[in-house]
Amino acid sequence: MAAAERRTGCEFVVVLAPASSRYEGRVWALAVGAALAVYLLLLGVHELALDLTADPVWLLAEAVAMGALAMLAARRSNRLLRLLVPRWRQSACVDAAAEATFTRENVSLTRERNAVLLYISVLEGEARLVPDIGLTRALRESRLGEIKAMLSAPGDGDPVERVESVLEALGRACGECFARRDDDINELPDKPQIRLP
Repeated sequence: MAAAERRTGCEFVVVLAPASSRYEGRVWALAVGAALAVYLLLLGVHELALDLTADPVWLLAEAVAMGALAMLAARRSNRLLRLLVPRWRQSACVDAAAEATFTRENVSLTRERNAVLLYISVLEGEARLVPDIGLTRALRESRLGEIKAMLSAPGDGDPVERVESVLEALGRACGECFARRDDDINELPDKPQIRLP
């Protein structure tokens, strides 16, 4: 990132998030659904198949335990959480988290309003490039669109190499609009930040 910034007077901020949301509603829905399914299944087995009277307290305890296990599994497994949350919802959460991070990281506080945030969300497997208004005005929309397309292009390559190539392309493009000056100061931290949802 620092190498890309050396080509230009622009500031780059990289934020890595394990996820853009906790998706609590989906996790709770899975837990309640699992608990209810187990309760009804055990009740049916006892009452219909075994012709026994089920102890409601034990049934409830087993159902709650299964709901807790389902909740734990959803919180620990990115693959399961991705299955629970629709793709459009994941993308919307990444958009919202990137915009919120732009403000939280003070990206808009540079002297020339020429900073850009690269927000990467691991669980959703998506990234967003959020430029400040000065950079958006100076950089042609088509050029910015090309760089954004590099982030979203499908591929099996190394994600770290993709991020590096995006930062390199961004450094070249920004260098055309905002040449590095002798009195240039580093206004924002170069070290990538990790942010929890």
